[in-house]
Amino acid sequence: MQVKRLVGAVGAVLAAASVLTGCGSSSTHSGGTPQEGGTAVFAEPPGTQPNWIFPLYDAAHNSGYATGDLQRLMYRPLYFWGDSKGSSDLNETKSLAAPPKYSDNNSTVTIDLKPYKWSNGDPVNAKGVLFWMHMLFAEKKNFAKYVQGQFPDNVLSVTETGPQQVTFKLDSSYSPTWFTGQELSQVTPLPIAWDKTSDSAAPGSGGCTDDQSKCDAVYQYLYEKSKNSSAYATDPLWQIVDGPWHLTNYDAQGHIAFDPNPAYSGPDKPHLAHYKMEPFTSTDAIFNTFRAGNTLSVGGVQVTNLPEKKASQEQPSSNPLQANYNLIPAYGWGWSTSILNMANPTFGATFKQLYIRQAMQLTLDQETDINSAMRGYGAVTTGPVPIKPENPYIADSERGPGPYAFDKAKAKSLLTGHGWTDQGGVMVCTSPGTADNQCGDGVAAGTKLQFTLEFSTGNPIYSRVVQQWKSDAAQAGIVFDLKGQEFNTVMDDISNCHGSGPTCDWQIGFFGYQEYDAVPTGDQLLLPGASENIGNYSDPKLTELINATLHSDDKAAFANYEDYAVKTLPGQINMPLRTYMEVVAKNLGGVAFPANQTARSPEDWYFTK
Repeated sequence: MQVKRLVGAVGAVLAAASVLTGCGSSSTHSGGTPQEGGTAVFAEPPGTQPNWIFPLYDAAHNSGYATGDLQRLMYRPLYFWGDSKGSSDLNETKSLAAPPKYSDNNSTVTIDLKPYKWSNGDPVNAKGVLFWMHMLFAEKKNFAKYVQGQFPDNVLSVTETGPQQVTFKLDSSYSPTWFTGQELSQVTPLPIAWDKTSDSAAPGSGGCTDDQSKCDAVYQYLYEKSKNSSAYATDPLWQIVDGPWHLTNYDAQGHIAFDPNPAYSGPDKPHLAHYKMEPFTSTDAIFNTFRAGNTLSVGGVQVTNLPEKKASQEQPSSNPLQANYNLIPAYGWGWSTSILNMANPTFGATFKQLYIRQAMQLTLDQETDINSAMRGYGAVTTGPVPIKPENPYIADSERGPGPYAFDKAKAKSLLTGHGWTDQGGVMVCTSPGTADNQCGDGVAAGTKLQFTLEFSTGNPIYSRVVQQWKSDAAQAGIVFDLKGQEFNTVMDDISNCHGSGPTCDWQIGFFGYQEYDAVPTGDQLLLPGASENIGNYSDPKLTELINATLHSDDKAAFANYEDYAVKTLPGQINMPLRTYMEVVAKNLGGVAFPANQTARSPEDWYFTK
């Protein structure tokens, strides 16, 4: 959610400071003398309460809110991105290991873990990495970030080459930038105390740490435990943490409380005495609570509550909360799109027609969305890499309006030129077939361009955007039936299709943006078989171009992938990416919003006097 530079030499060892830098990320440092203690309260966006605690999560629980606001505070990933100054570099302080060392033409990776400890006194060591990797090998199809043929399929072996050292042998030479930022960042060492198959079993008795064949029973035990959210704060299992925090309260509505982990062995120990997360039913309720006083410390404010601004401006002309709070701009690091379901039994063949995707894109007025619905707090999306914040992955083809700038008349002409006829306000396929002037392969006569568009209601901006799109698309004969639902519900609806069956009935889904790890390549989102390829898109040429970005740090490889994705709209309709405006109490310092790291870091926060 960015890179300082792409490593020029493929054989170079990846240096921590050269992976990413804060391209537009933000932070705040309060004036005054830092104090120890106090309770900071974060306002949760409506309908986004973290709902999964086990770090090896499936597609249905693949939410940045669960990983960033819950899991990573307690269970640190091997490599952590972003810091208290807003930088998006690899954070060596919060990472559990030193930067990886690449050798053998970037096919061997050696990782040295630091001397962290779990809260039960066990070391965070090589065995914890082996536990995770064996679990991942055994349950890869249940992991949201799994990409067929990639991690962990591209790992020939993982061995303990020392108590605090792990060595990966890869099946080929890989880009150090990509492998560290995209693959190793997925690894979360697990405590050996979790390696069991029942509450009463002895720690380590499950055998998964040493034997992959024994991991399924351990996974099923942990997965079932994670389904019981009412016990998150009381179950001793989840209290074994290596991060700076542990849970003291949790309920399904989103009332969440953390206290510092008294046994935390990291150098960035919390300054706060308590950290709480509070749920709200609406964004207006959050704003009114901010405006009423200072009971909240950090949260987001909707642009409908702020003065309009130009999209080029970082800050609005005035701050309605200026008595107690600062406004800090922040960006999402991902691809903002509406996803088309290529496996839908009725419309899959229709969505596979490039001209259909082009027509849909042509009916989306992003400039109006940004200036009206978003009131200037947003940026145009033309392809896979966000143009805000500025970053060196942006290809020339993504700058400006892109090849499919808003043009309803062109969209309608494109449809009528391919065998569609307007009948009562909706386009109908009247010339089926595969000729250039026909509807296309698999599109049946009588098919109507009338789709159900599911969208997240947690952010009122999204409702305005899809309403505008519905109105404009209708003038080209494309009809949207809007279905607004909470974020978690939309994610559950659209993430469970695996080729056929009732779970593939959804048609179009819009929930915001699909988040990247450190590197914004398309492997997790677009390669066939990837768990996050929830639209089931497949294009051999695109696959070839994406794979090139995984094996080379050459910027040309990235540009080739981007150029092709910009032109072909691979299962996605580009949506404007909103700019977040975060609210931070004036007496709270150390709060940062690095774009490429969803995880908040309240251990860096401190009150001032």
